[in-house]
Amino acid sequence: MAIQTHGLELTRRGSMALAIGALAVAGRARTAEAPGSEAIDALAKKIVDDCLSPSVAIGVMKEGKMIYAKAFGSMNLETGTPAAANTIYKIGSNTKQFTATSILLLQEAGALSIDDPLSKYLPDFPRAADITLRQMLTHTSGLGNFTDTHPKDKIVQMSRLDYTQKSLLAAMAATDPLFVAPPGTAWSYSNTAYVLLGIVVEKVSGVSLASFYKTRILDPQGLSDTAKDDVTEVLPRRASGYEPHPGSQTLFDNCSFESMSIPGGAGAMRSTVLDLCAWHAALFGGKVLAPASLMAMTTPGRLKDGGQPFSIAKPGDPAVAMNYGFGLFLDPFEGRKSVSHAGGISGFASYLRTFPTERVTLASLFNSIGPGRPARGPVLKELEQTCAHFGLGA
Repeated sequence: MAIQTHGLELTRRGSMALAIGALAVAGRARTAEAPGSEAIDALAKKIVDDCLSPSVAIGVMKEGKMIYAKAFGSMNLETGTPAAANTIYKIGSNTKQFTATSILLLQEAGALSIDDPLSKYLPDFPRAADITLRQMLTHTSGLGNFTDTHPKDKIVQMSRLDYTQKSLLAAMAATDPLFVAPPGTAWSYSNTAYVLLGIVVEKVSGVSLASFYKTRILDPQGLSDTAKDDVTEVLPRRASGYEPHPGSQTLFDNCSFESMSIPGGAGAMRSTVLDLCAWHAALFGGKVLAPASLMAMTTPGRLKDGGQPFSIAKPGDPAVAMNYGFGLFLDPFEGRKSVSHAGGISGFASYLRTFPTERVTLASLFNSIGPGRPARGPVLKELEQTCAHFGLGA
């Protein structure tokens, strides 16, 4: 499922999709293709040829080595610039795992506890004393989504402005409804919770979220193409984002401008498939967090009464049992233990999955996804399965 408001989409959950294109980065990918990679190529080309996205980039890493890294299509339709494996895309809700990691690093430093109430850091936020950081990390806080606006295009108008911390807090506090369930009683995906967690990181650390990511996570792991995005920055290798427009000459329109002050800790980062694979290799290789923190991050959250969280069902739909840690889905994939997340934001989509036992990571990035969500499902599912089988069998 995804939170979609025309331009803005911060993804909840979805099939991992993977795609890559024409140019591989020297030194980080093998020059010789392993048997079976042609099937990934064909599916990636189909995504571009069927106008699901102007470009797709895919990375497959096994035991710390890139075994597939390509991109197909155009990173910019106006210039015709081809995408490459090191093309930089917005990653939407894959940001959440970086925010969760930041909270855990602060806990390791003794600066906070994940069982603290939000009121300890943001005392003026409505009902902040009723929810904990742990509940916010696991989407069991009951908080709704400030990105789900009425009318839907209201968030598009909001996202064209830059927000201060104070004005963003006010915008989230005005969400109707602010809570969709009593805290600790159900699972409900909340961008509001993760934007608030990003603000907690800033309050506790005394630096901006962008600076905390950079100095505490990204620079130590050599993730030089990953950052909290700044859309005003002139950035070489930046992909342009697009929205589907079936009636136009190119079948796409430029996506709406969106200030990265809106998605914050819920979805404001950018990266490449190479960096995303390296990130998961470092995270699950024990290079980022202490063992106890990593265990907490990859343990499914529980309700206040210790029970299994279930999603809040729409009328007529069954509630679904949720296995979500801190910024990561923990559902198995074809019987194998896996951790994953998807992301979507104006003009971009991202998918990231790791099989920790086999040390295989799959990453894919898109500078659009269309012409509609139902149309993309089957080909993306097939692409993910193909990449998984390739990585696991290599």
